Amino acid sequence: MGVPTISTDPMTIEEFYAFADTRPDEEKWELIDGEPVLNAAPSRPHQRIVKNLVFALTLREREPGVSWEVLPGLGVRVSEINRPEPDLVILPHSNADPARRDADDIIVAFEVLSPSTADRDMRWKRKAYTTLASLTDYVVVAQDTAELVVFERKTGFSERRLRGLSAVLELPSVGISLALKEIYRDIDLADR
Repeated sequence: MGVPTISTDPMTIEEFYAFADTRPDEEKWELIDGEPVLNAAPSRPHQRIVKNLVFALTLREREPGVSWEVLPGLGVRVSEINRPEPDLVILPHSNADPARRDADDIIVAFEVLSPSTADRDMRWKRKAYTTLASLTDYVVVAQDTAELVVFERKTGFSERRLRGLSAVLELPSVGISLALKEIYRDIDLADR
């Protein structure tokens, strides 16, 4: 038996989709620098924070005159070899194909930090998302304490930290004011 020929080039997004389609639905894969990366299953607090964000943002999305939508589980096409998947995104309402699996026009990306992905979320993903011309804000949410870090285009994506349940996340680009107590509803935090 001979050695099979295997491409050593980085995997493209199209190749990644062919690969991901063979995997079980419950697995969450991302394409990072041409390599498929399997994420660990999220914790219950992680999922509650995502649920709280989706609920609060969906209520605001349904207000008259809002021109954006919030979606969890949508990949972000950063390049032909990079397709991270934030916990949720805000993107313009569009008439795009409803079966679309990624977007390159996101306005805001939210990541809830997990121990296994914290470094990648704070470094690699921040750098990747901020290359998108449409992105105005990247929000990173801690799951063990009431703390967020916001990277805003208007400040050159410098870091702004919000701490405590009385703090309010302001995202003027999409007209959102969201109290951290909404984000952390029903979450047992180490410090309040």
